[in-house]
Amino acid sequence: MEVKTGLLTVAALFAEKDERQARERAAQAKLERKKEEELSNWKSRLDAFQVDEQHKRTIVERIKAAFERGESEIMLTSFPSSFCTDGGRAVANADRPPIIPPTAEELKHGRAEPEWLATLPAGAGPVYKFWEEDLKPGGFRFSARIINFPDGKLGDVGLFFSWPKNALEA
Repeated sequence: MEVKTGLLTVAALFAEKDERQARERAAQAKLERKKEEELSNWKSRLDAFQVDEQHKRTIVERIKAAFERGESEIMLTSFPSSFCTDGGRAVANADRPPIIPPTAEELKHGRAEPEWLATLPAGAGPVYKFWEEDLKPGGFRFSARIINFPDGKLGDVGLFFSWPKNALEA
């Protein structure tokens, strides 16, 4: 049996492998750039969010539907903790005593806003204001919390409206 030389070389195998790996790296880089662009656009939309009358009606309808199902909260939205100015640390520690204790005046009148609110994307401010003006007087609560911990790290932040589970707690 005759074997032709030049059909296969080690150098050609390495060249093919290098080309394939370069294509894979380029495709991965393109995917990462697209993901970063989408996250950036999402954060921009979240920063610019404003609560309008249609949003208010939708939230009220969602609350009513959840209440009828026997639930005691709704999650308005979630977003990566990386959108927070501190990576979500203030939200994760919201149940801990504040780093900066409230002044006597703040204690007298109640603290105006939770510390973690300032770390959220700007669009959370109008949601908080809607809660404070329209829902808080009716007995509703507003909170933010970390909703998942991928690889043990802070994951997504969820914004919630909640209410007592029964009339006795109201």
